[in-house]
Amino acid sequence: MASGFITLPDGKNWAVRWSGYDWVLETIMKELSVEGDEGVLKKWIEYILPNEDKGDIESGYCFYKKVGENESDVESILRVIDTRLMKSKFQIIFWNTVKKVSQRLSIKTNIGVLMNQLNDSYKLSLKAVAKEPEDMGLKEIFFLNGFELAEQ
Repeated sequence: MASGFITLPDGKNWAVRWSGYDWVLETIMKELSVEGDEGVLKKWIEYILPNEDKGDIESGYCFYKKVGENESDVESILRVIDTRLMKSKFQIIFWNTVKKVSQRLSIKTNIGVLMNQLNDSYKLSLKAVAKEPEDMGLKEIFFLNGFELAEQ
């Protein structure tokens, strides 16, 4: 059952099981530089991915990020990214990275299948009429931990 969602320019969602979603984002993150806007995007993706070694707790459609010393100091992070809400410079970096990785990875591997599915879905969405986001509350993910990846 799908529990990780990336919204495409036409408003449709690319959806996959939470573990595949995390794997795709981790693959994108590893491809990004630590410099400039790529570095900002890389740090944000790292923040929205669970790290059980640091006390994060898995919950499927979301995870609980440990943000303090107390057991109750957690922040719930949904596995939903509406890329239409990103600043255009981050959208460009994100989708160019998806394209680059999908071209490099073989579709004979599981991650290659996922990355190519995401890239194909993105390319298809560009042929459709772009749809404006309806749920502006999804912007919150771009501001977690002080990041500013979306327009205010």
